[in-house]
Amino acid sequence: MLVSGIYGEPSCQGAGPVAVAAVVPEPLRVLLERIEQGILDLARGADPREAMHALRSSLSDICALTEADPRTLQAVERVVSAGERLAEIEDTSLRSRAAAAARGAATRARKRLAAVLVGTRPSRIAMSLGRGW
Repeated sequence: MLVSGIYGEPSCQGAGPVAVAAVVPEPLRVLLERIEQGILDLARGADPREAMHALRSSLSDICALTEADPRTLQAVERVVSAGERLAEIEDTSLRSRAAAAARGAATRARKRLAAVLVGTRPSRIAMSLGRGW
């Protein structure tokens, strides 16, 4: 369900992935999918260094393609922090409470980022690249 955010722009509070995918610009949707894959890789016990590098790369691209909005930057920082916590966990089994909590936090942080990106305007970099906005 789309609701108005603090500044009157739509947000996807409580909306599922389909609703977010419908309103997030295409270049950002691709990056959100990469972020989700990075979180899954970390949860499955992939090499933390490589997985965090890929996660940070996608988040960096989001920052470059969007205007320097403090809400976006805060959401990006939350994803990085959650990813780092997930990368630090050595026992990634499904029964590990710490691993489950870290996976949940990373998933929530990615969903918050997706909600913040709804209606995001492109940066000058994105405009010059013509990235399908």
